[in-house]
Amino acid sequence: MNVRVEDLMSAGSGEVIHHETLIIVVETFETELTRLQNSGFLLVDGTPMQDLPSPMRSRRLRQVVKQMCALLGNLETTEVSDAINTLVSTCRIIQKSQGILDGEDDGPGQRVLSTGSHDTSNPEDLKQLLLDTLSRLAGAVNNFLVMYAKAFRVDFTVDMTVDPTQEQRDIQDVREKVSIKVQGLHRLQLEWKYDEYFVEAQLFHGSRCIGQPVHTPTKRVTDDPKFYQKIIFNRWLDLGARVNTLPRESRLVLTVFGLKVVEAENKVEQPQYLREELGWAAIQCFSFEGHLTQGYHLLTLWPMASDRRLGPAPYSSDHPQVHGCAVLSVELMDFGGDVVFPKITPLEPTKLEFSSLDVNTQQLLSDIIERDIFTFNKGSVEEREILWEKRHYLHKEPFALAKVLLAAHSWDVSCLPDLHSLVKNWASPAPADALHLLLPCFADSVVRARAVEWIRGLGSDELITFLPQLVQAVKHEAWDISPTAELLLERALTSPRLAHHLYWLLNQCLPLQTNMGGEREVVSDARYRRRLNLVTRALMAICGKNMENRLLTQEAILRSLYATAMNIKDTKDSQRINVLSRDLENIHYSLEASPTSLPLSPSLEVAGVDVKNCSYFNSFTVPLKLAFLSSEKNTDPIHAIFKVGDDLRQDMLVIQMIRLMDKLWLKEGFDLKVVTFSVVPTGDKIGIIELVKDAETLRKIQTEYGVTGSFQDRPIAEWLAKQNPSQLEYQRAVDNFTASCAAYCVATYILGICDRHNDNIMLKTSGHLFHIDFGKFLGDAQKFGSFKRDRTPFVLTSDMAYVINGGEKPSDKFQSFVDLCCRAFNIIRRNGQLLLYLFALMASSGIPGVTWDAVTYVERSLLQDKTNAEAGAMFSRMIQESLKSWFTQVNFFIHNLAQLRFSGDHSDDLLSFIPRTYTAAQDGKIHIVRLYSYQKRYNPNKYYVYILEVEREGQREPSYLFRSYREFSEFHQKLCMIFPLARIHGLPKGVQIGRSEVKAVAEKRKLEIELFLATLFDLAPEISHSDLVYTFFHPLLRDQEDTDIHIRKLKNKDSRTSLPPAIPSIPGQVQGQVKVSVQYLRGQLQIMVHHARNLSLISTGQEPSPYVKLYLLPDPHKKTKRKTKVVKKTCHPTFMEPITYRMSQDIVKQRVLEISVWSEDKFSENMYLGSSYLRLSALELKEEQCEWLSLEHQRNTALGHTIQHNA
Repeated sequence: MNVRVEDLMSAGSGEVIHHETLIIVVETFETELTRLQNSGFLLVDGTPMQDLPSPMRSRRLRQVVKQMCALLGNLETTEVSDAINTLVSTCRIIQKSQGILDGEDDGPGQRVLSTGSHDTSNPEDLKQLLLDTLSRLAGAVNNFLVMYAKAFRVDFTVDMTVDPTQEQRDIQDVREKVSIKVQGLHRLQLEWKYDEYFVEAQLFHGSRCIGQPVHTPTKRVTDDPKFYQKIIFNRWLDLGARVNTLPRESRLVLTVFGLKVVEAENKVEQPQYLREELGWAAIQCFSFEGHLTQGYHLLTLWPMASDRRLGPAPYSSDHPQVHGCAVLSVELMDFGGDVVFPKITPLEPTKLEFSSLDVNTQQLLSDIIERDIFTFNKGSVEEREILWEKRHYLHKEPFALAKVLLAAHSWDVSCLPDLHSLVKNWASPAPADALHLLLPCFADSVVRARAVEWIRGLGSDELITFLPQLVQAVKHEAWDISPTAELLLERALTSPRLAHHLYWLLNQCLPLQTNMGGEREVVSDARYRRRLNLVTRALMAICGKNMENRLLTQEAILRSLYATAMNIKDTKDSQRINVLSRDLENIHYSLEASPTSLPLSPSLEVAGVDVKNCSYFNSFTVPLKLAFLSSEKNTDPIHAIFKVGDDLRQDMLVIQMIRLMDKLWLKEGFDLKVVTFSVVPTGDKIGIIELVKDAETLRKIQTEYGVTGSFQDRPIAEWLAKQNPSQLEYQRAVDNFTASCAAYCVATYILGICDRHNDNIMLKTSGHLFHIDFGKFLGDAQKFGSFKRDRTPFVLTSDMAYVINGGEKPSDKFQSFVDLCCRAFNIIRRNGQLLLYLFALMASSGIPGVTWDAVTYVERSLLQDKTNAEAGAMFSRMIQESLKSWFTQVNFFIHNLAQLRFSGDHSDDLLSFIPRTYTAAQDGKIHIVRLYSYQKRYNPNKYYVYILEVEREGQREPSYLFRSYREFSEFHQKLCMIFPLARIHGLPKGVQIGRSEVKAVAEKRKLEIELFLATLFDLAPEISHSDLVYTFFHPLLRDQEDTDIHIRKLKNKDSRTSLPPAIPSIPGQVQGQVKVSVQYLRGQLQIMVHHARNLSLISTGQEPSPYVKLYLLPDPHKKTKRKTKVVKKTCHPTFMEPITYRMSQDIVKQRVLEISVWSEDKFSENMYLGSSYLRLSALELKEEQCEWLSLEHQRNTALGHTIQHNA
């Protein structure tokens, strides 16, 4: 397939100026030029004014020029203005020479002094003057047409005279200084109310400034009735740099400022000047072919919201208000011919050995290399100089290349052979680690091309992970044709999945493509519109007809869904379901005729809509809850949400980052059971979201216990137990919950996810916890009035800890959770630079909140200046801070109250306390059910459960079930609803006078339940053996636990415990373990005291208040004594406290580390709980050594030897 770039290019925004429209005005202009010349010549030769074929006046010619300017966007260059003024002046001279006064007045009644008297001027000189004036005007108009045709959308070209004898010049031979003439500022905006204006000029290479900015003198608005309002500068600016020092990708940026003068209150004080940036314009110094930009140009003014520090220079015609925005007219130096940037030949590489440097220099360079480029840029000039000087020693260090390039003194043509040689011969990084070389600060096209070569090492599936950033990188290329764009298109040819995702990523950057009412045609999108259109058109040209049709069908379906969503919003609540069903039926028929994939994934092919299972959410944006019929037979429907009104690009970015974190964890063999979902923005505040099956919000789980359910500890554990009836299922769910909760604690902290209430935290029946709705992130906290609703680093509440611990008391399970969090956090920290660079690449995406400040926020969250031990300790403190905060639960409660009006949800479960339906075929036919007894329990209040003995066919032993009276009442109500004609013994449900949970009431209810069971199994089989009956008598997790059915009173039984039986603890007896890690790093012995577990009780039989004491033995003077904090009342304390000793490694190797655990007692001696010892000479301290150590009774036992030490 032969596809030319010219065939794919679009000309820009706005209406096209057509040749047919302009040619009439141009021909009229030429006619008026000829007419004025003929009339002038006749008048000079003595023909009386009244005998001329047409008046010798410039008014008609001026009107034609003004009409041309109006047609060309109400623009008029200063050259045209000056030529018009000269024309008026020349006509007056000629008229005066013939005795005509005020002949150039537009009003009637010119006075003629004498028809026969002539001026003494030479007629030939007057004719020449008129010819020169008209030629000047014709040249000015021609230049204006050339400038306009270069800048804006036209369907014609203007002939330019080119001297064929002129030769090309090499830029190295051009030593003149870079200069630009700022002619004028046109089409002034109505809101500009400033006293004076000036223009500042600055050269940029990527995001780096070259030299110092220079500016014009201040000027006022010129208001001439013959012309449009404008500001005339007519000033050449010298930018200091020489032409032969310009980098090939450099650009010239012009910023317009307005000045307001604030007069002083008294004569003594000076007036103040308020300066405000009004907009900017830019132009690339070289074309794609390497030709220096010269001559006249019209540049549209872009608002400051679009970052002028980011390249490339935008096309003037791409401005969204191209026919109404302000325009700068400028002139660049004209060298009379092409000036060309030469082809660069890299030097032979110089490779020196890093090991040949002295130790201190090696350490300094290593420290510099370890930093990310943002921290490096904040470093000292001396460090940059050292890095540049030693660059040839670092060629084997992949991470050093970016810093070396940033330290380069210049990127002019004389420096490029050395720089390109470095890039060509540097050690190859991992493909993903080369992504940062596509940041805007790396503008050199050879550097970016080399980065793309390395990135090619990623497979197509891996490349999809970074696709949003690569699309952004395309924006920062100096020219439209780039290796980055070529890479994306090449991979799209070989991977339909990548082509699919690339299309929708491009589409979200071009929101008007889908014609779905999007209005996000803002400047940040528009400046890259032509380039992204080029890539989109190229993609559609190469992807094949079948793929193109599928994508276009998806667009058509999305347009229909958009229309449906808008209809639903405009419809009354009572009619919404009917309107939704009607509109979705039409979409169903369209999909039946033309099945296609959903934008979520090319593998999700749909062939219809399951209209009956579709609905909408009662939230402000009224999202549609959709169920699509899969093209594959005998498969479940594909559920999705279509949303209009929220910017889903934030959600897309957050999900991408969470998935990346999960990949980094899995790469380390660390599975945190992360659940994510796909989000595809398809336009301006429009998109489609994957709906996770078998999941419920925390709000719905908690409010099963009432609106105050957020303050209770049991709801999540009870819900999980209900969803997972067997002990094995429940334990698996708890493991999933613990791991996924740790993952989201880390992810939401790093990304600063805010607006965390219990409706955007969800839980799958399998125990996987996950978050949704990421509209507030990077610390953008939600407020309730003046109160900040997000007050903790992340969401971790007591009901979550209850599941993790397996009960109310802290356990070693929670210590494992802390370890999971800290290890997960440190894995992300090790790969933190990748996260930072990905955010930095998205800084130009226009996503709300994703700016360079976002990079700083993530960098701060990662605690890059901390060691692993210090970071782990800080994260552990954050866990405690989040867990102890009451405000999270208050926030949940406030949200529960706010959602009461939307609480019309109902469950389709047969019974609320058993989530699934069970049958006789599954559990075995029931032979007989007897009420065995009842049992008193506390939860924490007193209540009674009734013990049922159930015998089934094929089972030798009966099973025992535990059901409360409330559950029996619900079962009875459901039976009456489903079988209204059945004669079932009723259960009393009236108000009980006095206390209901007492033994007398329990005894009375026991008799009622026995009668109820007797009548139930005397009914017809379709009732007594219905699914409802078998669901009620299905064994739950609480039924399978070891509970003695003979116990009449079960106090403080924790029915959701997932712990193994505790080790019996005898007060005063030493037992348990302590977990520590040890490492020698940067001249320090770093010790982390993690946890202790299974500590013995103190002499009073109560739990201890432990702390840990450390010594480096021998230490007769106790100088190495260190202590941790005290943790109150627990046998499973978590300390997470780093302790450091500054001493040489040789001395450390001679010591033994004593770790003793004590219980604090404020009224008597602290109690000794045990100790353990580590001989440091036996450890490899270069790597972190971490293990659980058993506590021993004898304090002088040290790994088989005795150390005399008085504690």
